[in-house]
Amino acid sequence: MEEEKKYFNQIVKLLKPDIEELIESKQWHTLKEVLSTWYAPDITDLFMEIDPRDCVVILRLLPKELASDVFSELDSNMQENLLNYLTDEQVKSIILSLDPDDRTQLFEELPDSLTRRLINLLPPEESKEALQLLGYPENSIGRLMTPDYVAIKHYWTIEEAMEHIRKFGRDAETIDMLYIIDNHWHLLDDIPIRRLILAESNKSVQSIMDHHFVSVNAEMDQEEAAKVFEKYNLTALPVTDSEVHLLGIVTIDDIIDVIREENTEDFTKYSAVEADSVGLDFITKIKNVPFKKIIRARITWLFLLLIMDIITGGIIQGFESIIAKYVVLVTFLPVLVDTAGNAGSQSATLIIRALALGTVEMKDWIYLLGREFLIAGTLGVFMGLGISIMGFVRGNIFIAEVVVSAMIINVIIGSLIGVILPFIFMKFKKDPATASTPLITTLADIIGTGIYLLIATLMLK
Repeated sequence: MEEEKKYFNQIVKLLKPDIEELIESKQWHTLKEVLSTWYAPDITDLFMEIDPRDCVVILRLLPKELASDVFSELDSNMQENLLNYLTDEQVKSIILSLDPDDRTQLFEELPDSLTRRLINLLPPEESKEALQLLGYPENSIGRLMTPDYVAIKHYWTIEEAMEHIRKFGRDAETIDMLYIIDNHWHLLDDIPIRRLILAESNKSVQSIMDHHFVSVNAEMDQEEAAKVFEKYNLTALPVTDSEVHLLGIVTIDDIIDVIREENTEDFTKYSAVEADSVGLDFITKIKNVPFKKIIRARITWLFLLLIMDIITGGIIQGFESIIAKYVVLVTFLPVLVDTAGNAGSQSATLIIRALALGTVEMKDWIYLLGREFLIAGTLGVFMGLGISIMGFVRGNIFIAEVVVSAMIINVIIGSLIGVILPFIFMKFKKDPATASTPLITTLADIIGTGIYLLIATLMLK
């Protein structure tokens, strides 16, 4: 799939001069005919290659449905730029063509002033719907749901249900799954449309219900909802309130976007990059990210880690006398602290991933800490044996004893930091991925340096 996308991207670059020539010569009819046969993601690739003003021209020429599909594929920065070039009537046409969930996502990413302008352009009913979706907590599944689904009553006949689908299914986001409700809109079941089609027309809908369905509350975090999708292999998921009234549905395309966004967010945090204030475009569209944004995203953690590294220097200065007497100790310091940091990063990676997948919970921290102590002790012995040879070569038996002891203890300490840190962040309602590799290695540097030089002082005094 990646190879096909890469291949077509090359085709887009090849056709770019022809597209620009058609725009320059104002051959609108030809341009419309050509681009109307393209898929929305491919036109999005073209938009990344041409002048923004030309993008506006193309967007105006495209059929309304295709234009809205293209617009929803664009990143938030480009969407904002295009909206500033379009007239209110053109903006209204595009916004109304967007699915409610895509519209909500657009509104929450735009500046407040622009969002107010767009909501004011909508008809009263659409405006009310948009404000209702925006009223759910940020990153909740309620903001991703769409009210465009097909619901049928449990007491209808199969024929009545099919007639209802023919009448209202055209505007639904999907009709693969049908949602069965009572007169008060309580969700009773969900069934695949195949079951309805294959049933006898004079039977009731209730006769083909199995009462086995999965739903989520509108206020559930979108990352937790993604786990529900994954666990039950769903393509659509009904969203309800606390009294199980059906409010809307979430489809798999939105969940794929959530998973991609969450993975990208975790990746930035694990690399000690602060992307919250500048947006995830920092990493997904790095070629187009302004210089200032890159600096803002990277400087915060680098500065904090710099302060922590100064502490390491202070520890070394505190052991000047032992270092002056045994200068060879300095040659082992990078190996000891780096190995401890690497061990900590390994354990943190395993814990963070397990927490993300839900295979490990907060209550498991004591068991995992004890287990990691045994694992790290074993690893430390092997690492100690490895470094003991250099202890003999560079120093003597006493130096070897110091570096072996320090290696074992540092690997254990580094590994335990890697296990406990994600749980600490989780306890304080922070993303466990914030326990990043740079943070762990820096802590391992500080603690490992102190332990190593303290051991040297005690054993060589």
